[in-house]
Amino acid sequence: MKTTVLALGSRGDVQPAIALGKGLAARGHAVRVLAGKNFQRWIEEHGLTAIPASVDSVDIMESDLGKEWVSRGTNPMVQSRVLQQLIGRFGAEMAGDALRACEGAELILSSFTSDTYAASIAEALGAVQVSMPLQPSIVATRHGPTALAAPAPRRDSLLNLLAGKLVVEPTVWRWYGGMTNRLRQQLGLPPQDRRAYMATLRRMLVVHGYSAHVVPHPPDWPRSFHTTGYWFLDEGDGYRPPEALERFLAAGEPPIALGFGSMTSHDPGATTRILVDAVMRSGRRAVLLSGWAGLGGMALPDTVLRIDAAPHDWLYPRVAAAVIHGGAGTVAACLRAGRPAVVVPHLADQLFWGRRVEELGVGPRAIPRPRLTTESLAAAIHAATTDAGIQQRAAELGRKIRGEDGVATAIGHIERHLAARA
Repeated sequence: MKTTVLALGSRGDVQPAIALGKGLAARGHAVRVLAGKNFQRWIEEHGLTAIPASVDSVDIMESDLGKEWVSRGTNPMVQSRVLQQLIGRFGAEMAGDALRACEGAELILSSFTSDTYAASIAEALGAVQVSMPLQPSIVATRHGPTALAAPAPRRDSLLNLLAGKLVVEPTVWRWYGGMTNRLRQQLGLPPQDRRAYMATLRRMLVVHGYSAHVVPHPPDWPRSFHTTGYWFLDEGDGYRPPEALERFLAAGEPPIALGFGSMTSHDPGATTRILVDAVMRSGRRAVLLSGWAGLGGMALPDTVLRIDAAPHDWLYPRVAAAVIHGGAGTVAACLRAGRPAVVVPHLADQLFWGRRVEELGVGPRAIPRPRLTTESLAAAIHAATTDAGIQQRAAELGRKIRGEDGVATAIGHIERHLAARA
């Protein structure tokens, strides 16, 4: 079956999409992946067809709006305003890329950044759409641990359901509704309102690419919604670490991993100083992953080694804990390794994942980026590396996650869905 995977976003969005795409290709699907141009070679190395997007997530995150989103994204009002501006600036190109990538597709896999307009493309093409979010669906639920905006996060409550219906669902449609209806006009489809789109979403097959051990599946979601387990793309077996990294790891106790992935900054030097000073105050060693954030562009002490990147499935089992931005993929890799996570959320669903890490007891309370200080981070690192309860719970959760096969489970749901529609 001709299949298009819409994987617009950072590496944390693309990597699980490749894993799922490889699983589908092994089952006979002809898989194309739409992603940023900097991911093209990586996608092709895994045997899939890459379609480079004209809008690259690097360009978005390096823009002034992108940097404002990172620096102030934990403020819900600022986040909503900046996201609306970003979609206003890049939305038409994103939708155009998706339409081009889906030409001739029989199966379209979309996610949070593409679900709304992918539904319209699937409708126009007569294709089957499957949503593959890496975070809980925006569909409202009473279930606190799964609700993206949860006044009562630890229990079922009508308040959680109301927050979803009155805040989350309308906000997401406000971001994407305009561009979706412009695309629908281009496709010759009638305009759509939020109520009609939410009805479409509730009928859709949705496979959530995370573990039910981390986010329990709510009983009040539609029967077509499933939680499959994470979709890991293991690359550690073929990784050859730099000699300096091997020497550093062998020279003492397991270090802390530090990295904020794709989270850019107006002042990466200031962020680096906070991270390094906190590690030194905690008495630990650290591996600093530069990432898109450009961390580490300064003289570092001997107890901190800077590297550009390393596969998380190789690095995280070799560290004591990880200081991370809280992206879904990074949290997944850290928890799978059985290591405590110190989450410093910058924006979007990172706040949710930071909350879940704390609620599960596998890391200290998250530190929102605007409140990050040397003192707060040093205390969090100390807790993550000395609290026996945190370490035990993280190790046990890691064993449970490693026992799942999220790719196979997701593909099973997709193939049963396709067979029922045949």
